[in-house]
Order: sequence, then structure tokens, then C-alpha cells
Amino acid sequence: MAHASVDTKSKVKSADASPPKRCAGYAVYDPLGQKIGVAEEVFANRDDRPQYVRVRIGFFGGRSVLIPVQFVETDQERRSLILK
Repeated sequence: MAHASVDTKSKVKSADASPPKRCAGYAVYDPLGQKIGVAEEVFANRDDRPQYVRVRIGFFGGRSVLIPVQFVETDQERRSLILK
């Protein structure tokens, strides 16, 4: 998988279904609104479509998990990702 490096150009005021290609530093929340971690990067497929978001989780951020983008909504105004 290639690392996506191109940022989206439009800013959406409400939650969007697909994460921006650059979302490093975005807070990640569970469906109940509790913060679970911070997004580190987005991995794209060969067609440069986002596939996974790597999220650093845990009390000290010692672990990372990959979350498929179809389970994430993006709120660019608040710089956050919300799990569905």
C-alpha cells in the first residue's frame, strides 16, 4: 500500500463519509463520542483511494491500529474522525 500524500481541497462543514488523504493529528472518536486516539496517516490503494487510517491508541499512545475508511466519517472543521 502506498502512503497517500495529497490533501483534499474542499472543506466540508459537516461530517463526510471519506477521510481526507492527510488527516495526521486528527482526533479519533468512537460512536459514543469518546476520544480513542489520534490519526497518524492514511494508506491508499494503487488507484490512490484511501483504504486504511492508522490510529495511535492507548493511554500513552503505545499501540497503533489500522481502521478501514468505510468505518470512518470525517469532520474537517473540527479536525476529527468519528467511527461509525
